[in-house]
Amino acid sequence: MPLLEQYTLVSLILFASSVLQGAVGFASGLFGIPLLMLTGIELPHAVAISLVASAIQNCLAAWQLRSEIDVRATWRPILIRLATMPAGVLALYAVGQSSKELASQVVGVVVLGIVAAQYAWRVPPQPRLHPAWEWLAFAVGGFLLGLCGMGGPAMAFWVLAHDWPMNRARAFLYFIFVTGIPFQALFLWLGYGNPILLSMLLGLAVLPAVLIGLYLGLAIGRVLPDRLLRELSLATLGLIGISAIVTPYLR
Repeated sequence: MPLLEQYTLVSLILFASSVLQGAVGFASGLFGIPLLMLTGIELPHAVAISLVASAIQNCLAAWQLRSEIDVRATWRPILIRLATMPAGVLALYAVGQSSKELASQVVGVVVLGIVAAQYAWRVPPQPRLHPAWEWLAFAVGGFLLGLCGMGGPAMAFWVLAHDWPMNRARAFLYFIFVTGIPFQALFLWLGYGNPILLSMLLGLAVLPAVLIGLYLGLAIGRVLPDRLLRELSLATLGLIGISAIVTPYLR
């Protein structure tokens, strides 16, 4: 693919990803990585491109909503997530030696199953959940982040199960995502060497599209009602699950 065409496509994909990230607080990688793969970019390099965009998106968004972040409530989820991320990176390396699309398809099936369960058994958001759900959500989130850069669904479902205002929910997710980015970048570099840095540079090169999309998404998120944002989040997860499953068949 010509360099200018690739740059344009990556810019458009990361712009749309940033709008979604700013509006609902997650799903940048979930939305962008399958589309990047559709353009012919291999999974590890799609993860690397998305990683740089996510670093910018989440740092700026967390700063914008910093007054909503309760740092004391984030330490255990962060540590659980970081503890399981290396296992996901090892799985990514193993998958990369065989089927590059398998990881995203597995995630897509899991996401669709959870979304279907959410609609089938409506449970009102709760003020507190059993600690076991926290351990499960962030352990799975860390593993999937390392595996295919799609660590958001399990954590988003855990957050949406609380009766938090959506600004607090979004701020919590932004902060959690920020803390994992340096470790994910390090693991990718150790696993794939210097070629992965070129993909990260491509992610940095589309910074203007990322910033415009992010601020547009943040503006949308501030004006939409909480209930509508929750429904939009679930609908987004469902579409992403479908995308992750069907993308390999469209290549």
